[in-house]
Amino acid sequence: MSHFAPAAVLQRETATSWRSLACTLALVGGLLLNFLVAERHDDQRCVELAVLFLAAMAVALRGRGAALAAAGPNVQLPLLGFFALGLVSTLSAWSPRHALYEWSSMLLLAVLAFAVATETTHAGVDGLRRILRCVGAICLLYSLRVLLMYAAGLANGYQIHFQALAVGFSNARFLNHTQTPLLPMIVLLCLLERPGSAWRRTWFVLAAFWWALLYATQGRATCLGLAAGCAAALLLRRQHARGFLKMMGLAALAGCVLYGCLFVLLPMSTGLSAYGSAAEILQRTAADPVSGRQFLWRRALELVAQHPWLGVGPQHFAHHSADMGTGAHPHDWILQVASEWGLPALLCALVLAGLGLRALARTSRRIAPADGRKQDLAAVFIAATTAILVDGLFSGVFVMPQSRLAIALVIGCAIGWARSQGGHAGSGSAPAVVRRGVALAAVVAACMLAWAIAPSLAAHASHAPLTPAEQAANPGIHWPRIWEAGYF
Repeated sequence: MSHFAPAAVLQRETATSWRSLACTLALVGGLLLNFLVAERHDDQRCVELAVLFLAAMAVALRGRGAALAAAGPNVQLPLLGFFALGLVSTLSAWSPRHALYEWSSMLLLAVLAFAVATETTHAGVDGLRRILRCVGAICLLYSLRVLLMYAAGLANGYQIHFQALAVGFSNARFLNHTQTPLLPMIVLLCLLERPGSAWRRTWFVLAAFWWALLYATQGRATCLGLAAGCAAALLLRRQHARGFLKMMGLAALAGCVLYGCLFVLLPMSTGLSAYGSAAEILQRTAADPVSGRQFLWRRALELVAQHPWLGVGPQHFAHHSADMGTGAHPHDWILQVASEWGLPALLCALVLAGLGLRALARTSRRIAPADGRKQDLAAVFIAATTAILVDGLFSGVFVMPQSRLAIALVIGCAIGWARSQGGHAGSGSAPAVVRRGVALAAVVAACMLAWAIAPSLAAHASHAPLTPAEQAANPGIHWPRIWEAGYF
């Protein structure tokens, strides 16, 4: 019996460690469903909603909000200000029900990110690697799904549209939004694995393929965001970011080669057209650098000028821009918050973003120069968060369901890692009244979200046809905000 005891103890400890990551694994499960099971935007939104309700339950019943409760007044006050101002804006909006969806879902995403932070604070680097391995395996399975679809098209001599390369997504951009937070995590996996190991080679090939897919789908905002993230890591960590920058650069170069072979030479050898080209991207960028976003930005600025204090209401850019027929959100998170939530709420959001980046920078400066693994973690989290913020200046990365879940995971892991390095691993450091307040806020937000989506959830989950009003607002092409039929 004694020979089996160590294995049994190890098995129990492993099971316990996985249970301690229950909320994080629920989020990872949501990513899995959206990559491999859910088809198109509405199904992915339903999965996101399910994960948000699970997060609310975890915070209310299992105390997964310790990281938020212990965040301190410098974080709690702007966070409270942001959502308090948003709630006032919601109550004065044209459609409070639609505004409440946006407000409550954003609050639950914040709760979800802090729940992940609570769990990963205790997990350590090994626990973080287990989480990222799960995410990497999901991304690997999705990549195989893309390759199988692409190979079937080539075998039948069929020219697949580049949008169809984003299998399961209503638009290739929605996949690109998800690549922004997750591609740095795949590169981080390469760095955490033992040099020369099969795992490291596997994750490197995956990172290269994701770069190739990014080139083929012409995700310019994602490329810009990742470049800005690498620049931020270099600026803040200098020589300590060398390992991450080298791995990211090698993956991007390998992605170029893979793109040339898979998406240029291979289709041309079978008589089909190549997918994208540098000349095409440069030509499109020169002709219209922001792809018509200037009209959305101009409308957002008009709304800010008309409603500077509380905005027009969360999600209500869709209502006030329905006549434009080009988008249900401004494709810029700063203008989105300013026009919908108001300038004071935007100030709170900017303060929170600045505090987060400052916390990562301060944490990274406390790491011993010789600790290469932790230096890589610091550089990756700085790069990933910067990439998300920069991509969000040109896209809907904060709007689409799969990218929002991926962002919550990355931000939560970054907060948890920073807390663990600062010696805040304990869960009892926050007053009980604050922890109860966080749990109550999660429950209230979940109830409001349920009320907001109740009239439309069943129809969209069952793929019911659009109503005449929805068809009139979405002729030929849909611009999602909640659901794929985006205007209300």
